[in-house]
Amino acid sequence: MHMIRLLLFFLCVASAPALAAERTMIILDASGSMWGAIDGKPKLEIARQALRQTLARLPPGAEVGLMAYGHRERGNCADIELVVPPAPGSGAAIAAAADKMRFLGKTPLTESVRQAASALRSGEDKATVILITDGVETCAADPCALAAELEATGIDFTAHVVGFGLTREEGRQVACLAERTGGRYIRAGNEAELRDALARTVAAPPVPKPQTAAPPPSVAVPRATVSTAAKPAIGTSFTVKWTGPAAANDYLDIVPAGTKDIGNELSYAYVAKGTDAALRAPGTPGTYDIRYVWAGPDQHRVLATGKVEVGDSKVALIAPASVPAGSAFEVTWKGPGEGHDYVDVVPSGHKETAGELSYAYAKQGNPATLRAPGDVGRYALRYVLEAPGGRTVLVSVPLEVTAATAALAFPPKAKVGAELTVNWRGPKGAGDYVDLVPAAHRQTTGETDYAYVDKSDDGETVELKLPAQPGAYVVRYVLEAPGGRRELARVPLTVEDVEPVMLKAPAQVAPAAAVEVDWSGPNGKGDYVDLVPAGAAETSGELDYAYTRTLDGKPAVLTAPSAPGRFEVRYVLQGVDGRRVLGRVPVEVR
Repeated sequence: MHMIRLLLFFLCVASAPALAAERTMIILDASGSMWGAIDGKPKLEIARQALRQTLARLPPGAEVGLMAYGHRERGNCADIELVVPPAPGSGAAIAAAADKMRFLGKTPLTESVRQAASALRSGEDKATVILITDGVETCAADPCALAAELEATGIDFTAHVVGFGLTREEGRQVACLAERTGGRYIRAGNEAELRDALARTVAAPPVPKPQTAAPPPSVAVPRATVSTAAKPAIGTSFTVKWTGPAAANDYLDIVPAGTKDIGNELSYAYVAKGTDAALRAPGTPGTYDIRYVWAGPDQHRVLATGKVEVGDSKVALIAPASVPAGSAFEVTWKGPGEGHDYVDVVPSGHKETAGELSYAYAKQGNPATLRAPGDVGRYALRYVLEAPGGRTVLVSVPLEVTAATAALAFPPKAKVGAELTVNWRGPKGAGDYVDLVPAAHRQTTGETDYAYVDKSDDGETVELKLPAQPGAYVVRYVLEAPGGRRELARVPLTVEDVEPVMLKAPAQVAPAAAVEVDWSGPNGKGDYVDLVPAGAAETSGELDYAYTRTLDGKPAVLTAPSAPGRFEVRYVLQGVDGRRVLGRVPVEVR
């Protein structure tokens, strides 16, 4: 909320004449996921550079502003700020502000659009939001609902959305924000695509407004058909026949009868040439529409609509038709719900009422929560009745397990002993974790440090403690699934050494006297200044010590031993792999 996260809103395909007359707001997604890399380069650097180049070519008189979120603190959904109000000649100020942004927090993209619309509402001119996002909403808001709300107000408002590095699943979640406000969703998968999109829109030269408005260029809409002879029961899969263009992101969906909007469908399946599609029936009986949705060059369009009657059943399983490997998912069930009845997951074709890969007893609650297998493939989801005469499978529905994906984002370099904030996206199953290991490490054990993702305070970041020794490491997302652990993502991290520390202490002190020590150093969690016998090699057994973080930058005051002798004051760094002495100065007790 896995982005993911950086420049969020960008004027996608608005015409040049409209841009010249509009007030435009760029929303910069400064969330932590923007540290993720494309072709080895952090997305935040790509976006900054593309934005800087584009703003330098703004049409004269263009009124553009900048709003940002996630740039001041982690985990705060209210961290949204109007950084540069819309004004002519604001390009340099916007570029400078973007260059100074820190990328830290969450992705409240829905509330950001709401605030941008409010900020642009003061005038009568057309208002446009430019959204470039590398992630989806992570603050429990619905961008599709906001788009419908803004359209209902009658304000001349348009949001164009560019999904920067989004998957097609993530893109579906934000495309409605553009399409329901008359805008467009465009996916930019790399630096060149982002730069080209900005150059063709934001920096397009103004064109004189014609006396008579010309009609917008028409899009050649292809034909499609969709139909089914099935009369499925609730929760079951059924086959849908279709014809259509079969573009890469085209899909079939099922929605309540009469639904016009695209998005928030009850079930969907991407089409593939030469094959029928399988949809999952909803959990409530009734008449529904099945539709062919075309991902056209400017927006999604419904090309064809059919009907399907969904009947009731005494025993049913209401669940997704497909789930990512290792993910937790909910199953709403209908059945006796007594004794030791259970819902399980088994390989497709499995007949025995044993050997299940995952299960949950019905008496544990409804819906039941199961864990998907770790291997991609076809499986079956079943309701199993436990009766005196033995177990009986009352209903079985197919379940497809798809490849699980994960993403990790963080600065590519960090200092020894530091605490590294890792922004993650993944299945988020119980037992999944993010860990730190040496670069050559391949086992899913023996990690240097780790953190369970389901213990994350904000649901998208974890903290790792770095080692005391510099070197090449990797950060990984490890999936804990039935059948064992699997590494879903690994991103390199260079752990660099710190600058030499400074220690200043009196050369001689009296027995039991106070020893004031001036110091500077990394000031990491667990770092301390201590007093030990001269030549001591151990990072323990100190005679006195003070943690640097408790000193608030002030000198440490240690107590000298009561017996004379030669001693040392040291700065000790605490890494996840142990302690390391970074500096020492002699002190003699006389």
